[in-house]
Amino acid sequence: MAKLLYKLGRWSYLHKWRVIVAWLLLLGAAAAAALSLMRPFTSEFAIEGTPAIDALTAVEENFPDAGNVATAPSVNVVFAAPEGQRLDTPEYMAAVDATVNYIHDHLGVDGQRFGNPVTVNRDLQASVIEQMTDMGMPAESAKADAHNLRTLSDDGRIGYTTFDFNAESSMSVEQADRDVVTQAMQLGRDAGLEVEAGGAGFGDPIAVKTTSEMVGLGVAFVVLVVTFGSLAASIIPLLSAVVGVGIGALLVLLTTHWVDLNNVTPVLAVMIGLAVGIDYALFILSRFRQESRTLPPDQAAGMAVGTAGSSVVFAGTTVFTALVALALARIEFLTWMGFAAAATVLIAVLVALTLVPALLGAWGSKAFAGKVPGVAGNPGPGKRPGKDLDQNSMGRRWVRVVEKVPGLVMAVVVLGLGALTLPVLDLEMALPSDSTSNHDTTQRKSADLMAEGFGPGVNAPLLLVVDAHTVNPGAEILQPYMSAIPDSAGGDAEKAALASFLYAVGQVGSVNGIAHAQLIGANDDLTAAQILATPEGGPEEEYTLDVAHGVREVTRQVEDATGTDIGLTGLTAVQMDITEELANAMPLYLTIVVGLAIVLLMIVFRSIMVPLVAGLGFLLSVGAAFGVTVLVFQEGLFGLVNTPAPILSFLPIFMIGVTFGLAMDYQVFLVTRMREAYLRRKDVDTQRAVHESTIDGFAQGARVVTAAAVIMIAVFIAFLDQPLPFIQIFGFALGVAVLFDAFFVRMSLVPATMFILGRATWWMPKWLDRLLPEVDVEGTELEGEHA
Repeated sequence: MAKLLYKLGRWSYLHKWRVIVAWLLLLGAAAAAALSLMRPFTSEFAIEGTPAIDALTAVEENFPDAGNVATAPSVNVVFAAPEGQRLDTPEYMAAVDATVNYIHDHLGVDGQRFGNPVTVNRDLQASVIEQMTDMGMPAESAKADAHNLRTLSDDGRIGYTTFDFNAESSMSVEQADRDVVTQAMQLGRDAGLEVEAGGAGFGDPIAVKTTSEMVGLGVAFVVLVVTFGSLAASIIPLLSAVVGVGIGALLVLLTTHWVDLNNVTPVLAVMIGLAVGIDYALFILSRFRQESRTLPPDQAAGMAVGTAGSSVVFAGTTVFTALVALALARIEFLTWMGFAAAATVLIAVLVALTLVPALLGAWGSKAFAGKVPGVAGNPGPGKRPGKDLDQNSMGRRWVRVVEKVPGLVMAVVVLGLGALTLPVLDLEMALPSDSTSNHDTTQRKSADLMAEGFGPGVNAPLLLVVDAHTVNPGAEILQPYMSAIPDSAGGDAEKAALASFLYAVGQVGSVNGIAHAQLIGANDDLTAAQILATPEGGPEEEYTLDVAHGVREVTRQVEDATGTDIGLTGLTAVQMDITEELANAMPLYLTIVVGLAIVLLMIVFRSIMVPLVAGLGFLLSVGAAFGVTVLVFQEGLFGLVNTPAPILSFLPIFMIGVTFGLAMDYQVFLVTRMREAYLRRKDVDTQRAVHESTIDGFAQGARVVTAAAVIMIAVFIAFLDQPLPFIQIFGFALGVAVLFDAFFVRMSLVPATMFILGRATWWMPKWLDRLLPEVDVEGTELEGEHA
């Protein structure tokens, strides 16, 4: 592979303008296609085949006019009078009427629960009581059902109205309609009311600041200047990364024409693509600078691509594989996230292998022009001699320290990262909702007001659909209910169905943690019914999930006793199933990616211990990154975030994939230089050869790996400036993971274990060595030909 890449790099250098024009044409074509065919992104996190999704299908089949409750474009507008006052005073009644009428006049919405919550509550209470008592329900039970559906709090201070936008789903609501609601809310606020809005239909559209990319590129430029000491050379990795990320992001936009992609997908693709794009170009450019000391420019470009480029291909393949392997979780939106990021990484590899040498060819003798005095070995002010970066580098001094106390370094890294992993035991996962939004958003304020006025469970309703097509009229448990139902209700089948509904309501209502359960509707032929179960806790509480599991367990018992089919759904149940599917997929995925790493690294390094240390080090770094993320974003450590909340459900599995790929990047780039040095010495004194090759290889690779890690951390951390919390969490978690993996594991733990293991570092059984294919990632044969 190294020889083939040598030819590709040298050809790209010599035919620079062909390569540059070709990439620019690809960028233009991708832009034209994307702008012509792209469609809006979705904010859904649905997973097909989960129990809650199957129950939604049952709702749609039995209640075709009900729509999809999980994606309904619903809005809750919440009103709150000042403390100690009520909404039913004339002044506030007029303000609420003005707000509601403005929405009605401009959007044309209507409905049984839409209107002034004071009058709606009065009419709704009377209607529910009348309807329930007509069905034979005791007056006390009917009043309890009516109270559970109230739109005005018991103290009269908080009320809400609810309606659906005229849109197919919550993802297709137009911003102009949201603006109408915002304008209406201001009418109430001007009159002294607190007015907030939430619900699936009133979610903020995804907003991505371009400042994150600009900050990342700015920091990268500074780091590259410090690394190369040249303004001209520092521009090359940035140009190549921008082209690669641009094409990758445009292809993601183009894909929306055929596939519904989540709105997080392009953000993650850009974040990862930008980081690896700069790093891969940096590795090749650094090797070119080294090779150009002894080779003509075209051959130096070929040698850089043949050696460092081989590592880029292997590292990129590892990242690509880890991201594509997310498909093993069988979660559609996560699969497409992985595919999008993997495609961007693939393009970054191709750009680094071809566009970087082409830009070097275009720069010519000016490739390292614009030297900064006193930086990267350049002569200082007054033309003082520059220092020898190889013999007097910080990397060489650090690895000498590690050589003296390898056991202490290993203990500090293992125990330190292990301690930071402990908070993972308290990890809580959830998907974004009004209850977990930032405190300063209207969505969070509306959820908090709803919880204050009507209990936390109002934000986490559970919907059950009872399918009575197969009900057993002879079921013993139904006989008391059937005997109490008047003959006017129909024959035995109808009575049995109605009895099963009432029995299910009673059983669900008896579950610990359910504040109230009630029948809210049945279809015309009494073959299906809907039950609303209101939990005592909110959607962000672990206890609510336990209650939902308890409801499912009870419904299974009801099914066995009555012959009915019962499904649990609603937004809370859908999100619960998604979270648990992701959690269940994580161990398998982790096993696959770590196992893959060990096998691939054995092929590359012809060693048993190097891959094992790499895999264990990855587990330490990703565990510590999880732990710190939990402390900051879930537990609110030091008040660094204003709204601590459960961690985004798909962060762990996605972070495992990305961190694994990036960890293998640094492992390959650093350890290949050590192996190169070892192969030149192994016939002299094996024990000493390991120590010397570790020191020399580390000294050669540490500077560029340090620069690459700092750039990647800067790119990820820059996304903390984004307005959406889950993007902030991604940026923080990935930045911390790279910090731990690059500086603690790869630059400390890995050389320390090599010094301790000595000759065992590069040992491999002969039978296994014969079995594994030969892959010359170091480009040893290529270097031999050009020696």
